Amino acid sequence: MAQNGFPQMPDANKRRLFKLTAGLAASAAVPLSPAFAQANSRNVSPAEWARIREAARKEGKVIVYGTMGPAQHERIVAAFNAANLGIKMELVRIVGAALTAKVEQERVQPNVVGADLVLTADIRWAGDAVKKGYIKTPVGPAAAAYPDAWMRGGQVALMAHTPWVMHYNTNLVKNPITSYQDLLRPELAGRVGGVSLVAEVVTLFYKWLDESNPGFLEKFAAQKVKMYPSTVGSANSTASGEISAGVFSVIPVDNALHAQKAPMKTVIPAQAYGFAYGSAVLSWAKNPNAALVAQDFIMSVQGQSAVVGNGEAASPVPNVPGALDVSKINLTLIDWDKVTAESVKTFEARWNSLFGAR
Repeated sequence: MAQNGFPQMPDANKRRLFKLTAGLAASAAVPLSPAFAQANSRNVSPAEWARIREAARKEGKVIVYGTMGPAQHERIVAAFNAANLGIKMELVRIVGAALTAKVEQERVQPNVVGADLVLTADIRWAGDAVKKGYIKTPVGPAAAAYPDAWMRGGQVALMAHTPWVMHYNTNLVKNPITSYQDLLRPELAGRVGGVSLVAEVVTLFYKWLDESNPGFLEKFAAQKVKMYPSTVGSANSTASGEISAGVFSVIPVDNALHAQKAPMKTVIPAQAYGFAYGSAVLSWAKNPNAALVAQDFIMSVQGQSAVVGNGEAASPVPNVPGALDVSKINLTLIDWDKVTAESVKTFEARWNSLFGAR
């Protein structure tokens, strides 16, 4: 077994899956359409970048709204503040769709001091925001070098390619859980947790689970699953023994509990599904230069290292220390070009019929 209980695979399979994953990931990250991919370059002259940095120091701070795990946020803030003296990053964690809802409220309230930069999993919203002119094109040395295939609409940097994982309490579950089907064991009835539809990516996870495992969702609902409002709540409940296992988590949240020696095992399923967080500068930012500096930092090797931690996520930037090696897992990312509001709404109705509106 690999570190933290993640599965190992034969070398031949690794090579094959790496090629497959690369193709899938690239297709998931293709910009929305050439029609509104931005023509202006992410590159600026050294003199212009120096001017932006000096203006950022005069602004003194950048306000970030993020929906990542708390440990990821802490690393990003610490790394940025250490590398950018004179500019303080203030990061507010907002779970799920509440983040974009708050941003939309601030957009129509110009006197409100709110987010300058967002780290969101809601890439459909971010793509629409590009079309509407809500997002600024990132600039700077790291932004200029960032892979074009991982720029949504030319302005949203897709990063932190994160698989969804399962976990279980090792004190309570003696027969290891290795697949979603294992969560249907009779002894786990009433002892399994999930996450409510707090964000579109959560809906898309359950939709994928339903489509890739026909008949599973009905059987899973019969297990009397306890739903939580966040991955943090679900993972904490597994670690404490309130429940025995969880169907939905991410490695950064689980790793925080592993660091506390929680009796918990994290499992990446053989067929894994995941997403990439997006980082974007808001066009109405009150600290626009500091936001550009923060965005460029997040797109850099140093910033990406803070994002991915110790094998918690992969990165589109090469040679990032600690990045998850996707050649070791069969990971498919959400293809946002195939996601529509109608398909999401239709599946939410199905989910609610099984688990109850939450």
